[in-house]
Amino acid sequence: MNESTDSTTTSGVRSRASNLKRRLQQDGKDKLESGKRAAADQIAEIADAIDMAGAQLDQSQPTLANYASRLADGVAGIATRLREDSIEDLYRDIRQVATRHPGMFLLGSAALGLVISRFMKATAEEEAYAAETEAYATEDLGVSAETEAQQWGESAMPPESTESQPFYDHSAGVESPGTTQRGV
Repeated sequence: MNESTDSTTTSGVRSRASNLKRRLQQDGKDKLESGKRAAADQIAEIADAIDMAGAQLDQSQPTLANYASRLADGVAGIATRLREDSIEDLYRDIRQVATRHPGMFLLGSAALGLVISRFMKATAEEEAYAAETEAYATEDLGVSAETEAQQWGESAMPPESTESQPFYDHSAGVESPGTTQRGV
């Protein structure tokens, strides 16, 4: 091997590494933008909920309704900034707040962490409940009825006719006299 081959190989590897780095950075930015849009949508929904709650309080508690309206406007402003500003702008603004008001920044970070943890816990509990309910329904109602019907050679689907039909006692293997069962 000579020096020109080594330098060509090295420049090719550097070029590929540089391209990979740019692709990874772009993918990271795309994911952040996607997450930012989703967060902005959720924050806008929270602002709408606060605004609706304020509207309900308007007649009975006008002072609270006013606070709720102002809070909803502030939360909606956050959603708008998330949608419209770039990640770099948001990062720069957060750094400025952190250097100017470190106590407020730490308190806000702790509050945000608490909100996120409660949200994630509620989501996990909801998903666990839904999975448990689905498993119970499938196990007890769907699979059991179908399996039992197949064991006795019957269709799991109800018959087309709703007329009275003789009741067949599966355990005795005989038709019960005078007994009918509707819709089976």
